[in-house]
Amino acid sequence: MNLFEKIAALNASGPFRAERVTAETALKGGRHPVLPEPQPNVVLGTPLQGVGDPAWNQWLEQHGSEVDLQEVVIGVGCFWGGEKMFWGVEGIVGTSVGYAGGFTANPTYREVCTGRTGHAEVVRVVFDVKVISVEEVVAIAFENHDPTQGDKQGNDIGTQYRSAVYASSPEQLARIEAAIDGWRGRFAEKGFGEITTEVGLLGDFGDGRYYLAEDEHQQYLHKNPAGYCNHGPNGVSCPTGVLGE
Repeated sequence: MNLFEKIAALNASGPFRAERVTAETALKGGRHPVLPEPQPNVVLGTPLQGVGDPAWNQWLEQHGSEVDLQEVVIGVGCFWGGEKMFWGVEGIVGTSVGYAGGFTANPTYREVCTGRTGHAEVVRVVFDVKVISVEEVVAIAFENHDPTQGDKQGNDIGTQYRSAVYASSPEQLARIEAAIDGWRGRFAEKGFGEITTEVGLLGDFGDGRYYLAEDEHQQYLHKNPAGYCNHGPNGVSCPTGVLGE
């Protein structure tokens, strides 16, 4: 996308859609992950890996009888501020930033920013379902970004900034879809357009994988408190607990 296209997108009313790559046209990617040995989250002290990874075993040995972990992958635009919005929330056990929904293997940040990998910048959120529901987790995101803008968020333009929620199971997906259906009217009441969030099982988008981003992007706004962040309350209060426990 050239500068003139970005300016046009910024000045356009309503959602913007950028040209999408396919599995055939996407960058091929690298053979190795960009973060081969992820260190624990510097804010929460928990693994950056997903639920089920051996890295969680020691943590679960200490808390296993007390917690029931699930994960969900959420895109709200730039992932720096997206990750920060989940820190300090009771029941949120772990967060990491990465790339999902695209085709390029082991993408780098620079590659994702070209729009030629198909990935969205996302946050993987690990949470304890005994404390917080998936509806409440996703509501945090929906109350702090604009899910009606297509492939842009604020001044950020491109497919990597699309709103997205990628579920980790069919049961979780059903709850998320029902919750979003409940939020549509809330956004309409506040003068927003139609919700454009990409919603589905993680495995159904792109190559079906979540790739950890580089170390410098993990917990970026903790490491760089004055860093860029364009997230904040959008004035919409989202209902939670749609399907109950």
